[in-house]
Amino acid sequence: MKKITYSLRIGIIGERNPIKTIFIDNLQKKAIESYLVNEIHNFLIIFKQIPIKIKIFIAKTIENLIYAFEKIDKLDIIILALNLHDPNSLNNINKYVVEDFNEIFLFQGLSVLVGMDLKHILSIPTSKRFKISRFQLEKTTKDLGLIYCFEIFNKDKDVNEIYNTLFNDFILRFQYSNPELFETAKNYGKTLI
Repeated sequence: MKKITYSLRIGIIGERNPIKTIFIDNLQKKAIESYLVNEIHNFLIIFKQIPIKIKIFIAKTIENLIYAFEKIDKLDIIILALNLHDPNSLNNINKYVVEDFNEIFLFQGLSVLVGMDLKHILSIPTSKRFKISRFQLEKTTKDLGLIYCFEIFNKDKDVNEIYNTLFNDFILRFQYSNPELFETAKNYGKTLI
């Protein structure tokens, strides 16, 4: 049997500790295998019977991700994660830097803006006076030319929704671009389950 897997490379921009706790821990729960090599998180998961190899690159800023271009080479998904209670979160995302990123990587993948309510998720004390609104998140998503916008209040439920949306999109692309290879991957996925 051919061991066909689908590969995804994901870049997540934001504060390292919340990203690990929220995004990485979620994938580790689903993973058949996971390991860390040179600061790159690697996972093998089964999604809708399709084995998916996932590499996750974490960077504090888009600029850091651009500087790591040689190590990354290509990205399929970029997630810009910000703290809903940090007034500087939106200021750290610059439209021109996002455009530079798209140009350097020739990025044609899925782009996501995620607002994380760290006050609820991780019980981190925050300013009670400031919170980025859903309207501001959606406006920023549109201004930056990003595709998806999500908010995370419940670590497991909301992150699962984000991953399900993104993985569904790529599984559909895989299925329609190469139906025979898709079926072979599906058969291999069944053996791994």
